[in-house]
Amino acid sequence: MEAPADRRFIVVTVPAAAGFPAVEAVMETWAAGVSVLVEWGFSNVFGPDGEPLNWREAPEA
Repeated sequence: MEAPADRRFIVVTVPAAAGFPAVEAVMETWAAGVSVLVEWGFSNVFGPDGEPLNWREAPEA
């Protein structure tokens, strides 16, 4: 986890093997328990147009 001193953002690195549903569940639970408005999202998963980058999938042989 990384965060600047003012805590305006926090970066959490999670292995892809954890699975997106598990990460979503943890983040939603955490965000619901924080006393201020929190928005979270995945990075390096979607391209500029919102399309999945699919880097986490094994290439077909």
